[in-house]
Amino acid sequence: MVGAPTVIGRRLKNALAYSRRTESKVLLEEPDALDAELLQEEEVEAKAEAKRNRPGLTMFTDGSRLDDGATGYSVVWRKGLSWAGAKVHMGNNQEAYDAECAALAHALELAAQRNKTPKRVTIFSNKQAAIRRMALDEPNPGQ
Repeated sequence: MVGAPTVIGRRLKNALAYSRRTESKVLLEEPDALDAELLQEEEVEAKAEAKRNRPGLTMFTDGSRLDDGATGYSVVWRKGLSWAGAKVHMGNNQEAYDAECAALAHALELAAQRNKTPKRVTIFSNKQAAIRRMALDEPNPGQ
């Protein structure tokens, strides 16, 4: 409710009261296209591929939504003989599909932020709709 005695209510009321407020947006240059290959495998073949040693960084992603509405995702990768990873809680107003897309995006960000960017990054995900959506450049509904 606008004007409610909460911090966000006060901020919204103040923002609406100043009607001549403008926002500036900085549009970044279009990033270079990735030299990416999209593979879709059936379960048995995908499991075999996941076990295979490959050059570069291999990551696994998964997103989900619980019955109570909590949504989140994780990204994991091998670090020597153990595993490393990141997990993110996205709140209660997202869908599992949103979490799957966010997991893929986070995996790419993590790979790019490494001290030494790997020449090859392989990301395994079990949500084909999210994979296909992430491969498109134009605006488009997801599922």
